[in-house]
Amino acid sequence: MSEMPGQPRQEFHIQIDREHFTVSEPALTGAQLRQLPNPLIGPDRDLFEVVPGRPDRKIANDELVEMHDGLRFFTAPAVINPGR
Repeated sequence: MSEMPGQPRQEFHIQIDREHFTVSEPALTGAQLRQLPNPLIGPDRDLFEVVPGRPDRKIANDELVEMHDGLRFFTAPAVINPGR
């Protein structure tokens, strides 16, 4: 991302699985969000955005998410195998 001269860099404080991250991009794709944790979020897990008062939203790898302070995400197994 290129900055405009004299314009302060904006930072957004987000969480993924209760781990705190600071990002400066105004928007990130699901794939970029998956790269933030160490180890990164593998294809065996789905990424969801916590939406207060509404159902959580599954984030696709190519989906663009606008950043703002306080965004929260969590992961869950992509495939759940019920017992037999």
